Amino acid sequence: MSHTLVIIPVLAASKSTEAILKSLKGPSSLQRTLSAALEDLPGATIVVTTDSDVVAAQASQVGESIILRERTAESYTGALIDVLDAHPADHIAVVEATHPFRPRGLIRRTVENLVERDHLDSVVCARQFRANLWRLDGANSITALRPGGDHRDVTYFQEMVGLALATRPDLIRDGRRLGDAVGFEVVDQFWALVDIRDDDTHAVAELVADRLSDLRDKIE
Repeated sequence: MSHTLVIIPVLAASKSTEAILKSLKGPSSLQRTLSAALEDLPGATIVVTTDSDVVAAQASQVGESIILRERTAESYTGALIDVLDAHPADHIAVVEATHPFRPRGLIRRTVENLVERDHLDSVVCARQFRANLWRLDGANSITALRPGGDHRDVTYFQEMVGLALATRPDLIRDGRRLGDAVGFEVVDQFWALVDIRDDDTHAVAELVADRLSDLRDKIE
């Protein structure tokens, strides 16, 4: 039976750390992230790697099964490798505590998408949208990505890695998160895209938290 390791990395020096610890009409963004992981993958090993005693203390309040690991590597992949060395697994799910509002089942579905498809290296959450995109080529040059007409009906996908990323251990050990063959778990709920980075985005999250029971959609 395959085993999944869920890693929640938090660096004390990150600008978002203070904000993810603040209450959102109750639990903080960190606590909501941990609760989502526990609900979606009850059989997984869930590890918070951090160099912050405050983060560790708050995470420990969510559940006794959550493992706290002292983060000594400042680099992102270095911290993930350290956890993987201590807790070997067949698959790795990385979730960021900056996203407080995941649809139910999203982490599970992202992992299952990878487990059930041997040809994929990674599966990442993504936002699907249509747009006519432009690119800044230089200080004073803006160019359409698809010149020659109106292309608003072109479909694009934007990575939302922080919501959930499922990947293979070998990729992490190679210093990569995404492989060459990447699958998408599409997220359509606008409230799930809330990403707390500072006090302003935390204020937006508070507004969503007020209505979350009305907005939240279950993903089967």
